[in-house]
Amino acid sequence: MDDPLEDGAGSVVTTSVERYDEVAVAIASAVATATELSPLELPPLSEIGVDPEALDVLFHPSHDPSRRFSFQYAGHLVSLFGDGTLTVDPLDD
Repeated sequence: MDDPLEDGAGSVVTTSVERYDEVAVAIASAVATATELSPLELPPLSEIGVDPEALDVLFHPSHDPSRRFSFQYAGHLVSLFGDGTLTVDPLDD
């Protein structure tokens, strides 16, 4: 698994989607780091109503700073930004 820019379970994970071939892979890697799970232990994005192909179209590559998409996944808030930034924040219990 690639090292995110900031890592640690229970903390914010920030990385760039441009480091990955697919946005869904970037998300799985970042969420796996945040949860201390393997990406294979996470449910597919399509199971939570997120279309991985649409994410690629909208965010890889994109340099439109007005784009933003956030969703809940594996107990975290995942946010994609038009500048290529991906953040994973733990949700409050």
